[in-house]
Amino acid sequence: MTTLPSGLVLISERLPHIRSVALGLTFLAGGRDDPPGQGGIAHMIEHMVFRGTRDKDVFAINIAAETHGAELNAFTDKEATCFYGRFPGDQFGPVTALMAETVNGPAFRAEELVKEKQVVSEEIRTSREDPDSIGLNLLFRAAYGDQGMGRNILGTMDSVNGLSEADLHGRYSGCYGPACGVAVAVGDVEHERLASALASLLETRAECRPPKRPAVARSEPGVLVETRSELSQVYLYLAKPALAYADPRRRALTVLNMAVGGGVSSRLFQRLREQEALVYSVGSFAERYSDSGLLGVYLVTDHRKLARCVGVLREELARLRRDRLTDEEFERARNMTKSTVLLSLESASSRMMRLARAWQLLGRVVTVDDTVEAYNRLTRADVENLLDELLASDFEYCSAVGPLSEPAVRAALSG
Repeated sequence: MTTLPSGLVLISERLPHIRSVALGLTFLAGGRDDPPGQGGIAHMIEHMVFRGTRDKDVFAINIAAETHGAELNAFTDKEATCFYGRFPGDQFGPVTALMAETVNGPAFRAEELVKEKQVVSEEIRTSREDPDSIGLNLLFRAAYGDQGMGRNILGTMDSVNGLSEADLHGRYSGCYGPACGVAVAVGDVEHERLASALASLLETRAECRPPKRPAVARSEPGVLVETRSELSQVYLYLAKPALAYADPRRRALTVLNMAVGGGVSSRLFQRLREQEALVYSVGSFAERYSDSGLLGVYLVTDHRKLARCVGVLREELARLRRDRLTDEEFERARNMTKSTVLLSLESASSRMMRLARAWQLLGRVVTVDDTVEAYNRLTRADVENLLDELLASDFEYCSAVGPLSEPAVRAALSG
C-alpha cells in the first residue's frame, strides 16, 4: 500500500500465477449521496466517464482499449462508484495510461449526455419490468424511507432527464478526487510501476472531499406493495435492521445467514422447498453498509400460497430459535461461508473489489489469511448470540410484488 502525493491510496496484490491485471479506481460517492433533485447523478457519472475525454471520444477510447485486449467497465452501488479494467499483464502500460486519462478528465459532452440519458431511461424501464428489482427497491424504501439509502440508485425519469453537463462537471470535480478514492490492482502487477503510472492521477483535484453523508435514521416498520395483475407469483421480501460493515460480529452474521437461507441445506430451503414444496425460490440475505445493515429473507410463490408460506417461515425461524444450531449445522454453514469467500477470490476482479471495499469501510487491508483465520476462530455461541439478538422478533420491513393488494399482503402477514 502507498499513498500517492495527491493523497490517493494505492493498493496492489501480486498473484504470480495470474497473467492478467484487474485495476479499479473506486470513489466514496454512491447512490445514497446523490443531492436532492439530482437522483441518479452518481450512476450517470459512471456511464459518462467512459464516454470521452478532451482528446478522445468514446469510439477512440473503445478502440484503444480493445487494441490492447482490455475490457473497461464501471458500476455504482449505494456507497461507491468504481471504474475498472481487466487486461493482459503485458499490456499494463498503455491500458493503465488510458484508464488514468479517462478517469482524470472526462469531458461530459452535451451530445453524449443526451444519448446516455436515453440509455439510462431504458435501464430504468427494464428495472420497472423486473419483479425482483421492484421488490428490492421497495424493500429499501420501506427500510430507509426518503433517505439516500432508500432511493433507487438509477434515479427517476424526471431526475435523470433534468441532469445537465454542468451538474456532472460540478459533482465530479468536487467529489471524485484523491481524498475519497482508492486505486487497487490485482494480478500480474508490480507495485512501483503502478505507483509511477498513477502518480499524477487526480492531482488537479487534491481539494476534493467525500460527499457529506448524513447518518442513517431508522424507519418505522412498514409494508410496501406493488400490485401487478399480470403476474401469478408473489415476490416477497422481509427484513429487519442488522449489522454495519465494520461490526466485529459481521462474520458471525454471514454464517447465520448461510444457516438460515444461504444454501440448499439451509433451514428455509429445506423446509419451504424440499419438504413443503411451496416455493421454487427462497433464501436469506445480509446487506452491510458503512452505518447500517439489513438481515432478510425472500421467496417467490403462487399468490394463493402466500399466507401458508409466511406461516411456515415463521414456524421454521421459531424452531431455530428454540432448538438452536446443531454442531454439524454450524460447521456446515461456516465451511460453506469460507468456501464462498475463497472461491470468489479465484477471480482477480473479485479480489480487487474486496480490497477496495475493505479499505473504504474499514480503513485497512484485510488479507485472505486474516479472513480465514477469523472464521476459524468463530464459535457456535458467537452465531447463536446473534440469533437471539436479530431473530428474536418479527421482521419490521416488507415489500411485495404480485397480483395481490396491500391489504391482502398485510392479511397474509398477520395470519
